[in-house]
Amino acid sequence: MSKYVASIPLGDIDRIRIYINSGKLPLRQIVAQEAPDLAITGNFWLYGSYQPTCPIKVDGKVLATDAYHYPALIWDTGPDISMGIVPPGGACGKMNYIANSAGLYQGKPETMYCNPDVRGRRGRTGWGFCGGALAFIAFPDGSDGMEPEELRDYVQGLGWSDCIMGDGGRKVNYYNRATGDMVQGRDPSQNLILVYKRKRAPSEPDDSGSDGERMNDGADETCPGGWGEGCEVGEDDKEEKPMSEAYQVTPSVGVNIRSGPGTGYSKVGAYAQGTVVTVTATRDGWGQTEKGWVSLDYLEAVEAAQRVTDNGLCIQARYIDAGRKNRPGSVNPCGYITIHETGNAARGADAAAHGSYLNSAAGEAALVSWHYTVDDHAIVQHLPDGETAYHAGDGPKGTGNARSIGVEICVNADGDFAKARENAASLVRLLMEEHGIPIGHVVQHNHWNGKDCPYTIRHTSGAWEAFLALCEGGPCAKTNRQTVQARFGLAEETMDYLEAYRYGADLLQKLAAAN
Repeated sequence: MSKYVASIPLGDIDRIRIYINSGKLPLRQIVAQEAPDLAITGNFWLYGSYQPTCPIKVDGKVLATDAYHYPALIWDTGPDISMGIVPPGGACGKMNYIANSAGLYQGKPETMYCNPDVRGRRGRTGWGFCGGALAFIAFPDGSDGMEPEELRDYVQGLGWSDCIMGDGGRKVNYYNRATGDMVQGRDPSQNLILVYKRKRAPSEPDDSGSDGERMNDGADETCPGGWGEGCEVGEDDKEEKPMSEAYQVTPSVGVNIRSGPGTGYSKVGAYAQGTVVTVTATRDGWGQTEKGWVSLDYLEAVEAAQRVTDNGLCIQARYIDAGRKNRPGSVNPCGYITIHETGNAARGADAAAHGSYLNSAAGEAALVSWHYTVDDHAIVQHLPDGETAYHAGDGPKGTGNARSIGVEICVNADGDFAKARENAASLVRLLMEEHGIPIGHVVQHNHWNGKDCPYTIRHTSGAWEAFLALCEGGPCAKTNRQTVQARFGLAEETMDYLEAYRYGADLLQKLAAAN
């Protein structure tokens, strides 16, 4: 059984937060969503109520107290973290604390108070301090686990001065970005500690030593200072392939997605050829994606470039959380683009606000979703293009939902609708280019189920034709002038005229036919 140990010098910590896993998400989804540098199981909780049982305070809100004094990790933001005592009732001046069964406090062993049902030789987690670093240990469940006191004695031997035992057994969850290690328990953790490291300047030296290591049974587990200076990692602990932000699926038949890193794990889906996936961790030649594990032999590292429209807007990706009912996760071949209007004229109902709605309980309950919201200053993406969304009103398998990309244009009273429409057209131009979608497949919501949407465009004479002209011909910007001119065989003076008046493809076709 492997043991995972890590330390982060306090000076390298940017922030620490306690994540309350109200959605009962598996670790891989939390990591993809929250992007921590390190994540580990928090304190005990009850199966029945799904609530923590030991003192815990999150962002100033006390979620659980006790009638006894508890040693706890306490902090406001993160770099100020320390060990302290939480008194009965939970009164504490810090914004955050988390307590559980304490093993070491200020260098001295503590009597470990815990119920019989959490004893036994099983997988464990622990958090505390070693020198000037925040320290962590985790190892998965198994017959060769440890009793609580054995965990206490073990980390004391590594040089820890303070240690609190976290939840364990089937609830051991651990992730370390620096090493790519991920242990996902059979049960989710009700709460987790998430650590984010500060970003260093390129010239700033890294004095942290080792961010962590995985140690196999039988290996030398003694390290100078306890935390990796000069420690050797076995061959099977090395990543077989470097991690990248993005990989592209290369086989023509696609690649299977599995529940774990190996062919012995069950298939949970597949990615088609050309799909670009984000890999958050690697293990034994496999990479973990949002949907599961895939073999790195069938992936090719690519640059994850920022998507920018031709009018200079950067697309902001703020995806609906994986696992929500309004994110079904099925494949969308991107054959059409469907244009909507939000129908929400309230002040402040911009792209960001609609993104927040989609990722809320109300949005999930309404079972609605779409891919992009566009306002007069921003484009926010809520789902990958290749995923189905519930926007067209023609059923889960209808062509509108299952084969089109949904684009909502904001109509908020404090926004500029004309500018929002122009921004939407720039997005459509990008999507047409990326997916090979013809202008004839840019359609209204009305096309799929008869709804009077996009309302403003439909009730303004000539507005839809003008919008399609923007989507196809643009304005004829100087950046694509030569392309347009060559495509239609137009004279220089004609191009000057088109640029001045922003005529689109319909007129271009007529002029080309007349030449």
